[in-house]
Amino acid sequence: MAAKIFPAAKKKLKVEVPGTGAPEDLRCRMSGSGISRSVLLPLAKGREDVSSLNDWILSVSGDGLIPFGAVHPFMENLDGELDRLAACGVRGVKMMPLLQEVFPDDPGCGRLYEALIERRMILVTHAGRDPLDRAEIFGTPERFARVIQCYPDLRLELAHLGGLRMWDGVRRHLLPAGRNVYFDTAYVSFYLTPEEIMELIADIGPERVIFGSDYPWEEPGRAAAILERLELGEADKDAVLWKNASELLDGPI
Repeated sequence: MAAKIFPAAKKKLKVEVPGTGAPEDLRCRMSGSGISRSVLLPLAKGREDVSSLNDWILSVSGDGLIPFGAVHPFMENLDGELDRLAACGVRGVKMMPLLQEVFPDDPGCGRLYEALIERRMILVTHAGRDPLDRAEIFGTPERFARVIQCYPDLRLELAHLGGLRMWDGVRRHLLPAGRNVYFDTAYVSFYLTPEEIMELIADIGPERVIFGSDYPWEEPGRAAAILERLELGEADKDAVLWKNASELLDGPI
């Protein structure tokens, strides 16, 4: 699938795709960059794609790759799929409002949030725009702020420092977010300078920021090197690069 998707995405989004999307390629890039663990975040655009994609993710995990599950908030067998993932030791799931065309504050998403809270599973989600200027964004910082207000016990991790290309909204709506909300650094360096990244990390709080590369769209070593060069204290840098992720996953990773 990757061999078909990436050339089309490169042409449409006008972005480089350094990785192939294959587990072997990711492991190779991790090894060359001093990265010991990566969390796999599968994306199922449709409701019917979820189980088969999760089967594949489970089959390629291990040896440094930590599986999260795909999920669609409106899928029929939501509880059964979450139970299956939890039984396999999966700690969280990924959704993407932009491609799944789901507003995260839609009341219909409530059953997903409640099910994840009940199982103490983590929700990782794309937040903000993408490289295209689309008519509808779906996962805006303001909408995620409403989710956080309604579900304060949800263990939520918002990609792209809370909202790709919407960081004014992140500051306006998400900075007061509760202790269960984390923000990752995936792909932000293509739109923010190192100084701007450091300022936003400081505003959010380094204790709530997690290193992310958004592989295969970004080279993991490149993403890590940018964070390494930031003028953060060593304790804050360690927190962002690995300690926060370790704590979120309930133990060493």
